[in-house]
Amino acid sequence: MPKFDGVYQDTKGRWYFKVWLGRDPISGRQSQVTKRGFSTAADAVRARRELLSDFDVGRRTTAAPASLTVDDLLDVYLDGLDADERLARKTRFDYRANADAYVRPWLGKKRVRDLTPETILAWQRRLMTGGATKTGGPLSANTVRLARSPLAGALKLAVAQGVLRSSPMTSVSRPATGRRIPRHWTPEQARDFLRSQEGDRLYPLWAFLLGSGLRIGELVWLRWQNVNLTRRHAQIVDFASTLGWDLVESDGKSATATRRVDLDAGLIAVLREQQEMQRFEARRLDYTPSDFVFTKPSGGSYHPQSVSKTLARLSERAGLPRLTAHGLRHTSATLMLDNGVPPKVAAERLGHSDATLFMNLYSHVTPTMQRDAADRIGQALFGDA
Repeated sequence: MPKFDGVYQDTKGRWYFKVWLGRDPISGRQSQVTKRGFSTAADAVRARRELLSDFDVGRRTTAAPASLTVDDLLDVYLDGLDADERLARKTRFDYRANADAYVRPWLGKKRVRDLTPETILAWQRRLMTGGATKTGGPLSANTVRLARSPLAGALKLAVAQGVLRSSPMTSVSRPATGRRIPRHWTPEQARDFLRSQEGDRLYPLWAFLLGSGLRIGELVWLRWQNVNLTRRHAQIVDFASTLGWDLVESDGKSATATRRVDLDAGLIAVLREQQEMQRFEARRLDYTPSDFVFTKPSGGSYHPQSVSKTLARLSERAGLPRLTAHGLRHTSATLMLDNGVPPKVAAERLGHSDATLFMNLYSHVTPTMQRDAADRIGQALFGDA
């Protein structure tokens, strides 16, 4: 029996202590700390009490188990996200996909306690020079930033649970993305595309995307019950998100995603044309009835990825820059700003939560707007002079 709780004397007359600091949240094992080399029992008792005090107030963490790997840590973290549902389903899916594609192949077998800022930096540089899963080519800075997210979350969990003292990612900056103008068409190119599609059954879909600026996940699940042709507006309340190829319900991209979008007379005419085409196609024996506004020839909603692939093919066929459905949304935003729609109104119409971020994204349009502003001020001050 030790004279003092947890304090012992070795064969050479020196004193040491042992202390259990609780069960490790990652490995499930208890963590034991042993400190040797004290001259007296009182010194060992004092050091043991200080250690327990530090641990109780969270100023000391348990050591990461020697066998704990990054793969193990990611499993615990990602499973916990699914269990708690703290993040959107789409976000959790993307975290798993990015962890599998970009983190596990390079860092998965490494021990968590061996990760250093230098290791993280080398991993990021490796991704940017040859991290593409299929081609082995370089990844964009934005993709590397996305790849960091699941690893950063897992390491943050390790710190919070006392497995690591600090995260090695905190001192490694994310790659700079640089400013990139969203791909879009000019007004002339947008008109050329619509003219090239006149008479095609998909013409209403393309025209509505350009005229409304909806996200593709909003358009494919737009329902007739949420469209008022008389009062000329659509309520955006249903949102489709993709998990791989599967379509699932989403809460929308932002707090302002649920909104009313007013429609001009041209878009109302487009929707009436769409209604008439649906009545005709519904006569088919293999037609699947639904209340979606835009449907396939046999009924049922479109898949966002199919729409984007079709648009890319048709835009090239029309001799225009290759564009996806998201590019039509950028084109719609540019058309609004270029034609004098106030940025706050344009941001609300598109469902952006922050007009300032919206203007930063579309600042390539501001030279035209500033020229117009200069002309208006000049007119007010100097008249026609």
